[in-house]
Amino acid sequence: MEDTVEESADPNRLLPCPYDKSHKIMARRFPSHLVKCRMNHPGIAAKLATCPFNARHLVPRDEFRKHIANCVDKTCIEDFVGKPDM
Repeated sequence: MEDTVEESADPNRLLPCPYDKSHKIMARRFPSHLVKCRMNHPGIAAKLATCPFNARHLVPRDEFRKHIANCVDKTCIEDFVGKPDM
């Protein structure tokens, strides 16, 4: 589930649930949906890892390192951390 910063800004955009592909959730409701759906699908939840840069990114554990290296949100955090104090 890679999305750009611009795409993630739309709160009405529909996102696919990583636990149940038949679920299409509005971006603004996605975090609360993930919490509920994770509890209903513990088997799938055990196979997914949460991105440290964006909790909406749930990726298969075997793809986690690749995701971390290429995560769109990683650059946002690196840019922020690299800025001098204001």
